[in-house]
Amino acid sequence: MRELFIYAKPKYGGVIKETPIPKPGPKEVLIKVVYAGLNPKDWKATQHLTEPEAFNTGDDVAGIVEAVGSEVFEFKPGDRVAGFHQMLSPHGTYAEYTVVRAATTFHLPPNISFESGASLPLAFMTAAIALYQGLRVPLPTTLPEADGEKAPILIWGGATAVGAFALQLAKLSNLGPIITVAGDGIDFVKSLNAADHIIDYRTGDVAQKIIAAAGSAKIKLAFDSVSDLRSYEPISKILAASGGGVINMVDPIYDRNWKFPDSVKLSSTMVGSAHGDTWGRVSDEQAKVDSEFAYWFYRYLSHLLAEGRIKPHPVEVLPDGLAGIVAGVQALYDQKVSAKKLVARIGE
Repeated sequence: MRELFIYAKPKYGGVIKETPIPKPGPKEVLIKVVYAGLNPKDWKATQHLTEPEAFNTGDDVAGIVEAVGSEVFEFKPGDRVAGFHQMLSPHGTYAEYTVVRAATTFHLPPNISFESGASLPLAFMTAAIALYQGLRVPLPTTLPEADGEKAPILIWGGATAVGAFALQLAKLSNLGPIITVAGDGIDFVKSLNAADHIIDYRTGDVAQKIIAAAGSAKIKLAFDSVSDLRSYEPISKILAASGGGVINMVDPIYDRNWKFPDSVKLSSTMVGSAHGDTWGRVSDEQAKVDSEFAYWFYRYLSHLLAEGRIKPHPVEVLPDGLAGIVAGVQALYDQKVSAKKLVARIGE
């Protein structure tokens, strides 16, 4: 089969090689790739690599089940599926075939295309783990409080794929007011019909505008889907102004010059925990429960998609299949992608 290996130095490049079709392990599924999805972690994982160290960084896939392991009972050859490949492990999704754990594979309902399916696995699960495991938001299946009181939430980066899924999940969980921050993707965020207030970060005074939008509501929960050095400082100030709260960040970048107020608690999301991985960033216990959560929540995602209660992220199909992926990774690195997911068509 054809497989793409990516490296970063001296400049982003890729090598397409002929490799053997992998065999699934007992609890794995072999998927014939129709579409593969790109993620910012592709450049993060390769930014220090030279050509001899290149590897297949793809982790999002939508395609057809080709074969299943001896202990797999939920899938069979011919099934339309999407899945989240275990990061940094062999047989990634930038290939004609990939191997994915059955636990992080889910059925695609008839109303969801392969290209949309490839936009879902990593970004959706990042948002789900952040909200339900990190911030401990009530599940969509939890009845609202009898007094009608809702929990406000701030979601920074509503136009990102992770942020957009977080907005939709927050609405399903009956949170409110839901306040989000966006820029070029504001029109897309409006189309989701999930946020009560959308703040344009380009207009300045973001923290004060968020506090004003909240009104009398005290913001105790915040999810930072961007998680860079420009976002967590205003977020923590907003939480402190409400008397304190919890901020969840995606694989946060720590700035030694910024200290969180005593009233603000930091939690972090590392989506590899969906596979039970810790990478020294989450505890063994957290990774174990996150992997259990991922198993059943992916199956719930199939239901939400079939019912139209979760909308996949808009996609842009890259030209030239495998050969076009490196340029897409470069575009992600250059921050030229907003309010859409890049996907590549690999097979039929």
